[in-house]
Amino acid sequence: MIVPVNIPKDSSFSGRIFRLKDPLLTKSCYLVESEAAKEILTNHFIVGTPLVHKSHQAVKDCLKAYSDLLVYSSSASRIAEVVPLSGALTYDLLNAYFEEFHQTINRCFVGIRRFQKPDGSWDTQASYSNFEGLSEETNLVFIGDTIATGVTMTKVVQMIQAHIQSPVHFIIISIAGSLIGAQRIIRLEKSLQSSFPGTTIHCFFTQAYFGLEANGTDMPILHPDTITTEEFKDYTRAKIGDYLGRNLCSVLDWGKRTNSPQKHLEELNQVLLHLQEKNKEDTFVKNILSQLKSKM
Repeated sequence: MIVPVNIPKDSSFSGRIFRLKDPLLTKSCYLVESEAAKEILTNHFIVGTPLVHKSHQAVKDCLKAYSDLLVYSSSASRIAEVVPLSGALTYDLLNAYFEEFHQTINRCFVGIRRFQKPDGSWDTQASYSNFEGLSEETNLVFIGDTIATGVTMTKVVQMIQAHIQSPVHFIIISIAGSLIGAQRIIRLEKSLQSSFPGTTIHCFFTQAYFGLEANGTDMPILHPDTITTEEFKDYTRAKIGDYLGRNLCSVLDWGKRTNSPQKHLEELNQVLLHLQEKNKEDTFVKNILSQLKSKM
């Protein structure tokens, strides 16, 4: 399902990059190894400012991968980051881009609320947008966010493309992104190309393309549909065990984890207590609950 990609010998990137071989995806989907992302996904105690620092590094790893594999030639005035509020602020992509490429790029914001409809499907509602940094000349847009169903990211890309009205290269970075979300995004690429020939979407996901639970939210690392390396599976088992690796979402609520750390820890406690009821003998659950008491 994944094949390694050759990296230039002079690359500053120390990890590995893989391309996905999936009939519902394209060669534009990459899996990027990132030590920072590994920690985020297997240690739910990384919250708030430390989470921003780790996310920043994970984004830099993805930008290094982008630099090795693609790099669209464009002036800084034609490049923009679009931030889906508010969890995506954690990615700190603007500063990561400056550190990596020594360019100050434009920045825009959109407010998107995801909600579940009565039939169980997911939809979005846009509440805010500031596209001052976009123009008809913008041809390269970076977006960093966690991706579950892909509904939110699809809406964001559609809003950007409608505003620019000319072909755009989208670079999407996700520290925690699902396989289903990626497939939805790639279907969107094909749709946009019919109206704007030349538009492309490239996905750089760290560590895995996660299997998505039926609730449309949870992305456990050891979900049977997860696409990742055997090394990351082994790392997960060593850190949180098979039971939590299969049943605990790799990020829980990203917005809470970033902006309301205490609420995130309370949610983590409730989730772990629920999982403990189903498996009272799991030592990893006991150990994490014990550590959690000192942090709440």
